[in-house]
Amino acid sequence: MPAAISQKYHDEIERDGFTIIRNFLSPQEIETYTKASEALVQYARDGKWAHCRTTNKQFPPWPKNTNPDIWGISGLLHPDLGDMSTPFHTLYADEKMLAIVCDILQVDKSQLSMELLNMLINPLTDFELDWHRDTIKPEVSPEEEAEDLLKFPYAGAQFNLALTEDSCLIAVPGSHKRVRTEEEREKTVDPSRRKEFISGQVVVDLHPGDLIFYNNNILHRAAYSSKNKRLTLHGSYGNVEQGKSRAKGILQHGVAEWLPRLNTDGNENLTMLKEKLMGLVKEFEGVDLGYALDG
Repeated sequence: MPAAISQKYHDEIERDGFTIIRNFLSPQEIETYTKASEALVQYARDGKWAHCRTTNKQFPPWPKNTNPDIWGISGLLHPDLGDMSTPFHTLYADEKMLAIVCDILQVDKSQLSMELLNMLINPLTDFELDWHRDTIKPEVSPEEEAEDLLKFPYAGAQFNLALTEDSCLIAVPGSHKRVRTEEEREKTVDPSRRKEFISGQVVVDLHPGDLIFYNNNILHRAAYSSKNKRLTLHGSYGNVEQGKSRAKGILQHGVAEWLPRLNTDGNENLTMLKEKLMGLVKEFEGVDLGYALDG
């Protein structure tokens, strides 16, 4: 009989919309990934990496990076990063990371698919994101919202892994499984109110090595301070059985363009994850899926 899959993290996400795993990384791992991240940040700020999130735009598509004032770096598994990408291959395919994903999605490791691995960093000027759900536009009716929230809530698992002190993420616990209140709808639809305080919101405080997984349709936003160094790895994994529901949110980031060239260097887990995503890419080849959100 196969071993039963634990569901501690699944149950916490079901209840609150997120789960926090303290001290996920060892001090040595924090040092290793911090060094790799700092090198990549410098590379990007020097204008040598085009795939970045610029402070004048919240959601994809982002313009080609020509400005050091960026708040994120995309494509940490991208083959064009060469050796700079190697530590992130190790992290993304780590058994202890995949075990948590299996718990959350309640699937065996063989049912996981590669999705994205990016980095969130401190910009050079303060920057804030609006309140949003990652794959549901704010203008939808309450009926559409209720329907969309019920569709495949465990089709994927999204995370932030902090390498520095990080208090950027702001979320409304429990909002992942209900339609917005009148206050929440006003403050997500009206462009002038999308950064206002929402009743019940919490600021998620992460320390170096802490990991949070969250339902990406929880109401959330972020506030980035230029003064506080931020190195937070930000990524996701998919559930192969429900991959179609994730296609737009994942493929909008351009991963299909470089995935065939990804050299997994004999890493069995990464090879398996890549193959699963390749299947999704082939299924939607030539299809214009558009973008999940505007802004």
